[in-house]
Amino acid sequence: MTYQFVDTVRQTEMVGESMPDEAVRINGKWLENEVSGYRTLHVSGRELISTEINTNTIAGMNGEIFLNSRIPARVIAVRYLLAAKSNFEFRQAFNQLCRLLQPAQVEVVFADEPDKYFIGTKSEIENPEPGSNITTGEFKIYCTDPFKYSTTEKTFQMDSTGTIMVENTGSVPVPIRYEITHNHENGYVGIASEHGAMEFGKREEADGQTYQQMEHLLSISDFVSASDDTTSKDAMHPTYGTKGTLTTKSWAGRTYLTLGTVGTLVGAANGGMRTLTIPADSNGQSGCLNWYLYGHLIMWANVMGQTGEMSISVLTVDNKLIAGLNWNKTDMSGNTAYYDFVVYNPSGTDNDAMKGRVLKSFAYQTDHRHELNPWYGDWGHVDLKKEGSKITYFYWGQYHTFNIPEIANLKAAKVQVSCKAWRASNKTLYIHGFDTLDFYKCNVSKWRDVPNRYWQGSKLEIDGNAGQFLVAGMPKPQDEILGSKWFKAEPGETEVKLYFSSFCSPKPTVVARIREAWL
Repeated sequence: MTYQFVDTVRQTEMVGESMPDEAVRINGKWLENEVSGYRTLHVSGRELISTEINTNTIAGMNGEIFLNSRIPARVIAVRYLLAAKSNFEFRQAFNQLCRLLQPAQVEVVFADEPDKYFIGTKSEIENPEPGSNITTGEFKIYCTDPFKYSTTEKTFQMDSTGTIMVENTGSVPVPIRYEITHNHENGYVGIASEHGAMEFGKREEADGQTYQQMEHLLSISDFVSASDDTTSKDAMHPTYGTKGTLTTKSWAGRTYLTLGTVGTLVGAANGGMRTLTIPADSNGQSGCLNWYLYGHLIMWANVMGQTGEMSISVLTVDNKLIAGLNWNKTDMSGNTAYYDFVVYNPSGTDNDAMKGRVLKSFAYQTDHRHELNPWYGDWGHVDLKKEGSKITYFYWGQYHTFNIPEIANLKAAKVQVSCKAWRASNKTLYIHGFDTLDFYKCNVSKWRDVPNRYWQGSKLEIDGNAGQFLVAGMPKPQDEILGSKWFKAEPGETEVKLYFSSFCSPKPTVVARIREAWL
């Protein structure tokens, strides 16, 4: 038999219509364009698959009793041709094919259905026929999720009656993701359809009540406009130098308060610090027995071995450290840094490098990848809350609560922030600093007519795929009312009704999103 070599890559470039109907795109790359001499011949396993049905039989009764059913995993088989001019080029092309098929759980798209994708992992591949530069073979893609998904989401708006008509033209039910932007204060969100109902927040209370509220007393702009504190001690690190400055630096669309100059060298770490007195609340009372601090920050090294330190400390009027947060990277060869929960230490002295008591410490990498670094890009959230002797810290999606009797009666009067460089290193972190820093006083006694759990401008996300309720990007599972039944968008039309507090006028702007799926 005589074979004729066909360079399919060149042919595809020259003739735009030569891409096979069932050409495969793996992880964003068409195999025909990436592997010289490769061409998809045919694909199987994308069709309707069997349903596994679980039944039970009862003696003396006709038929069977239906218990449940399930769709098993899907296996897609791709038959292909691989041709090359020489043994060397054949091996190179086959190696490239193996590299492209190696990643797990990737998007798989076919040319005859470019608006849909499967999620799969290469499970089997035939070895090429020995001694030949042209061969046909087959590889299989194992899809633990048997469905295929639309490459784009469909969006639906809530109308003036509080209704969203969700149209699912796919063949299976899919989760719904809601984005709610408040145009007025609100305390409650209800979402209902014939398939279920969910409730979040707190049902309306009677008007005219004395209540305890949080009051916003400090923001990042207060720290940006403040002067550097070069005379006070760093309450968390009394041996570190604070003779330097802080400055602002814009990066990736955000502006951070960060290290300016290190100043006169004093201790192991030196840099800038700013100390702000917390203003009185709306009742004219100073000091905060209970308080909440929220921030957003970055800590990133663009090369290995960069170092630095940063901290937030909440102090009493006489500069005792009540609680704080500390980030430090002393690793001068690698990328490892540490995040510390810090609290008041009655036995701490001004001779201690860490005057506070470290309750918990976490190691992370000052990398650009989210799975390694919680302090980069749009993530980087942090909060800290004191309620009497109870102190609660947030880290990487989880809250950690401790009972510290020594802080029960300590009142917050100041907030201190710092960014420093390590004296032993000449490579400082590319950027470390804060672009958001808000301090709230809790339990300020006020008189109100209506509750305001969700403030004007706040954004809620109800993610049906993850089963998660978020407020301003932070998970708030405690807001979900017991008995809620999450529901999906069934094939066809689903009428979804939304409900809010009676005082919430105008209503929020609500968008529902689905990603359709098919067998």
